[in-house]
Amino acid sequence: MKSVRINTLIPHLGALLLFVALAFAFCSPVLEGKQLLQSDMVHYKGMQKEAGDYYAATGDIPLWTNSMFGGMPTYVIYTGPSVNKIGWLNRAFALYLPNPVDMFFVLMMGMYVFLCVLNFSWWIRITGAVAYGFATFTITSIDAGHITKVMSMAYMAPILGGIILTYRKQYLAGGCLTALAAALQIYNNHPQITYYTGIIALCLAVAAGIQAFREKQLPAFFKASAILVVAGILAILPAMDNLLIMKEYTSYTIRGSQSELTNDQPGKPAKKSGGLDINYAFQWSYGKGETFTLLLPHLVGGSTSEKLPVGSHVYQTLTDIGVPPEKAAEAVQRPSWQLYWGGQPFTGGPVYIGAIICFLFVLGLFIVNSWHKWWLVAATLIGVLLSWGSNFPGLNNFLFYHLPLYSKFRAPTMALVIPQVTMVILACWALQELLSGKQTKAWLQQHLRMALYVTGGLVLLLAIGGSMVYAFNGPGDSNFLARYTQMLGGEIPAARLLNALKQDRSSILRADGIRALVFILIAFAALWFFLKEKLKPGYAMGIIALAVLFDLFQVDKSYLNEDSFMEASSLENYIAPSPADEMILRDKDPYYRVLNVTTNPFLDANTSYFHKSVGGQSPAKLWIYEDLIEHQLTKNNMAVLNMLNTRYFIVPDRQSGQPVAQRNPGALGNAWFVKAIQWAPDANSEMKALDHFNPADTVVIDRRFQQTVGAFTPAADSNARITLNKYGLNELKFTAINTGAGLGVFSDIYYPAGWKAFIDGKETPILRVNYALRGLVIPAGKHEIVFRFEPATFFLGRKISAVSSVLLLLLVATGFIMTGWKQLKR
Repeated sequence: MKSVRINTLIPHLGALLLFVALAFAFCSPVLEGKQLLQSDMVHYKGMQKEAGDYYAATGDIPLWTNSMFGGMPTYVIYTGPSVNKIGWLNRAFALYLPNPVDMFFVLMMGMYVFLCVLNFSWWIRITGAVAYGFATFTITSIDAGHITKVMSMAYMAPILGGIILTYRKQYLAGGCLTALAAALQIYNNHPQITYYTGIIALCLAVAAGIQAFREKQLPAFFKASAILVVAGILAILPAMDNLLIMKEYTSYTIRGSQSELTNDQPGKPAKKSGGLDINYAFQWSYGKGETFTLLLPHLVGGSTSEKLPVGSHVYQTLTDIGVPPEKAAEAVQRPSWQLYWGGQPFTGGPVYIGAIICFLFVLGLFIVNSWHKWWLVAATLIGVLLSWGSNFPGLNNFLFYHLPLYSKFRAPTMALVIPQVTMVILACWALQELLSGKQTKAWLQQHLRMALYVTGGLVLLLAIGGSMVYAFNGPGDSNFLARYTQMLGGEIPAARLLNALKQDRSSILRADGIRALVFILIAFAALWFFLKEKLKPGYAMGIIALAVLFDLFQVDKSYLNEDSFMEASSLENYIAPSPADEMILRDKDPYYRVLNVTTNPFLDANTSYFHKSVGGQSPAKLWIYEDLIEHQLTKNNMAVLNMLNTRYFIVPDRQSGQPVAQRNPGALGNAWFVKAIQWAPDANSEMKALDHFNPADTVVIDRRFQQTVGAFTPAADSNARITLNKYGLNELKFTAINTGAGLGVFSDIYYPAGWKAFIDGKETPILRVNYALRGLVIPAGKHEIVFRFEPATFFLGRKISAVSSVLLLLLVATGFIMTGWKQLKR
């Protein structure tokens, strides 16, 4: 008996070892000690640097940072170690492997677990795991540093596996797997992926309900559904340290609220949508025709930064217009050519799932006779329709405004993660159906030919026909033409080069078509010979698994390869201080701000690595600061920059172009007394007043705060001052001196959900002044002023998380042990 049990574990251990080997093989530079350069992770280092340093120095939880956007909560950046014990399992399941090997491993393991639930054969599980783990959406996400997204994707399939087990009446095992996988996904904190997982799960539940109705098993269905609801609640509770505070915070951000400004129409009520602006949210919408990159990766060119081969049309044109061959070869081998000609602003690569997987998916539509096929197809269609975003406004605009929570997400293209899951599953199901022997071989051969005709015909239509019909014009071509007109000294050679680029776009599409046909024919031949009993099942499945692997590896290496890695020491020094940074850092004052205009300051967190930046990078900026950016900072309003205590500017040197630091003598410091109040009737008027005002003498306040301020004229004698005594992320201490009652303006961002002010130990109301700053009414005399950030919601969430995560782990462990014990007794 024991030997039988051990023998059942050996294939699983073999699969896990294979996944580790494949992950290391794809990320081989890791074996040399190199690390992946991930742009978003580089920015993340800048985003969390101040908070991380604060925690390391004090041991206190950093809840606020001044390193970005004048100041914001750290909830989406860094709050020190989590109390959620699920994090331990998150690392353990990745076997503590190095980045990005760990992500590839967990992705493959997750799909493997799901296919085990379906009891598919070993080679089919391997095929599905490889297809899911190495789909190009995964590759481009890892390359960009979207760690939370990828790790959340890894647990999509196990969640679905748990749901299926539960509906099979394996209530204990199913409930435990669902709760554990969902808790791990929520822990990784990518709500958009969790939302898409919920869409797939809903399709599955509806299909299960219909099947239960047909089989007169509704009581069992409702029991299973109730267990899944409980499992979902148990999965959510450990993440309360993040979810509760994020719910509170989101209501003040561009993701969960809307500006009070009403298009410069005073008196008009503000429109509250409770989410992002639709144009901003739908920027990255997949084209309808672009969807077929699932089958042909270079259908619309690939990415906006591609390499070209020596011998390409661009290379030939460069040499024809006089560029030396070695220079031309060097130029085309740089990843700077915009082969992509679709409608997205830019892209790191296509969403490609594999020609063989697409072929098998079509085969599954013909031969799979399970009710599971319908929820897989429904979810696939939903994912595709959602990915179209602004390209299918009739549906997606309606969903954006009416589907709960949907307006809080951006980049509809991300919805293609749904077909990445469902198409792989149905493709694997098609293979299992072929092996099952339920249908005659003649019937299977007939439908195998039909799948070949459909996918092969589609490839020929798109690749061969498209290369003759498409104009291959991209929205970025005008910028390309302008850039190369300047570089080549004329519009005629630049136009020739652009035409050559279009020819390369056409050529790569034709090559894609040939390549896809080869892989489809390999899969077709393996299955055909299997059905003809000229190839053993294991060999046929092994050939398909290897072909899928080779297909995806070949495309993936265009977007994540040896060039993507660098020496660890070089990566550590990647964000190195420039001479301008070094000059500013000689100023030892703990609290002033810097504006770096050598880059787009509001999409750059690198400056935050060294300084307290006026700009930054965050998907969840406070909307009051977003308004300030749009209406004042992008217009270089010096009055607003002065009130933000912008002491230094980093600008390009006029001669060398290198960044240099300039001190701003007009910066107003951390706090000051004003002499006059300008009352604004509404938010529009308040923002408009900032266009022309002197922040050193006058403060602009919305009338909503008039009752709090009271009827008084602020005093500010020549000796009146407010001095910063202690700087901290969660606490600021000042001393104020003034002979009369005054109004103090602080260059700190107004955020009412947690900041409290105390004058000589007595709490006093914080006013919102100058649209985005804090203000206090300060009595005459000398006073100690303390600002403390104490968000009660955060600490409540931590208590719930600490207790519930331990409880969940104990419940799940008990459930799995009981399930295993029952199986051993059989």
